[in-house]
Amino acid sequence: MKAKPFVVGFFAVVVLIAAVSIYIGATIDRASQSVSATVAPDGKFKAVKIVVAGGGPAPFCVVSIAVMLAVYPDDFARREKSYEVFSAPCGQFGNGEPSPKLEWLSATVLQIATAAHPPAPAGKIPRKKNIDVTKSVHVSVVERD
Repeated sequence: MKAKPFVVGFFAVVVLIAAVSIYIGATIDRASQSVSATVAPDGKFKAVKIVVAGGGPAPFCVVSIAVMLAVYPDDFARREKSYEVFSAPCGQFGNGEPSPKLEWLSATVLQIATAAHPPAPAGKIPRKKNIDVTKSVHVSVVERD
């Protein structure tokens, strides 16, 4: 007969946890994510741009670019950070277009054009590498208005 209060109490705790989970899921904004790829002229490599943005009380936007073999899925860039060659807060060019822009100058040279903007807040310093993890693709970052 003492099992009935235990079962009722256990059921109440499960219902309370479910209610709290549903409330948190409904009230917290999820970050949106967009992924786009730009393939090199010879089709061997690609640059994958990932933009993660979120609203709410503390809005944010971060862009990262990874260089990898074209046969890898775009999703691979999110999981393997060693392929990342650029990461910074999002920006806009003077004409309102989003920054950065990717352009393959040759099969092994990638140019990343970023908007010239004031220094980012602490902890948001852009990260740049001038060569990819395979040591095959050279990356240059230029600022434009």
